[in-house]
Amino acid sequence: MKVLLKILLLIYAALTITCKLSGQNLFDDSTILNLELKFEIEQVHTDVGIDPSYHDGEIAYLNEDGAKVSFPAKVKTRGIFRKKPSNCSQPPLMLKFKSGDTNYTIFEGIDKVKLVVPCKEKYKYQNLILREYLVYKLYQIISPYAYKVRLLNLKMIDANSYDSSLSYAFLIEPTALLAKRLGGTVLERKNYHPNACNRKAYNKMAVFQFMIGHTDWSIKALHNIKLIELEPYAPPIPIPFDFDFSGFVNAPYTLPAEHLPINSVKERHFNGYCRPAKEYIDVFYLFIAKRDTIRNTISTFTYLPEKERKILIKYIDEFYDVISSDSKRKSKILSKCRTD
Repeated sequence: MKVLLKILLLIYAALTITCKLSGQNLFDDSTILNLELKFEIEQVHTDVGIDPSYHDGEIAYLNEDGAKVSFPAKVKTRGIFRKKPSNCSQPPLMLKFKSGDTNYTIFEGIDKVKLVVPCKEKYKYQNLILREYLVYKLYQIISPYAYKVRLLNLKMIDANSYDSSLSYAFLIEPTALLAKRLGGTVLERKNYHPNACNRKAYNKMAVFQFMIGHTDWSIKALHNIKLIELEPYAPPIPIPFDFDFSGFVNAPYTLPAEHLPINSVKERHFNGYCRPAKEYIDVFYLFIAKRDTIRNTISTFTYLPEKERKILIKYIDEFYDVISSDSKRKSKILSKCRTD
């Protein structure tokens, strides 16, 4: 009996360790992660064609016991706008791993992951990274159908010169892990009409995009949106990502699309489709109920200077002025909805 008990305890301990070391723990932890990424920086940064190659690299971090953990990684550039050297000197990156190399690390179970780095090395671009990371955290307040992100103190080391730079950065939960966590599947279908999406999830997402001043998204084009089916043939859930063109982030390189009736990304324009007024009004009440949580999340995000946090809270308060007024929400949201 004692032998059987010991065996069961060993099995339980093994299962606990396995769960603890699963890749998703990387995103379940909300603390900032000190991460080193070594690769040939110039070689990678200049490989910005349509189909860039993966280049050799190495990841390193300290585990809970303070021991250094390192393993190989493949690195390549990704994206569209920020990948162009004329726009950004530091393009966003994709990291790729062999499964065996990440065993018993916080990256276990992850084969590829997006890394978002500052567009340029100047100080103000550090704060833009923090603002964009914060948008993901705000959306998690509004919807359970949201990408997780992990904030980094990132040290990028050149594999040739060993010169290094420090910056804030963040990792975005891989879509495959997101779908698995939600118990659904990814729907890779363009020209899918927004009216065929889950209505409640869509309405919240569209109003959130208005709140942060973001128009650079499209369900039909699958642009900065992923669709997740929770059940076969069920209306999919639209999940947004990539918010650097929002008024909340207010990056200096952003301009609204030419067809929009706004001159700055800080001007809000509703990009959602028409619904019965009650559907959107229910969403407005949800946002109003979350107002204190949203403001507190911004005000306590001390990685940003206090002055910037106050600017962001003011920008959010302007949104609440709109949805709290019957006339303003009619003129700026309900009457601006899309019917195409």
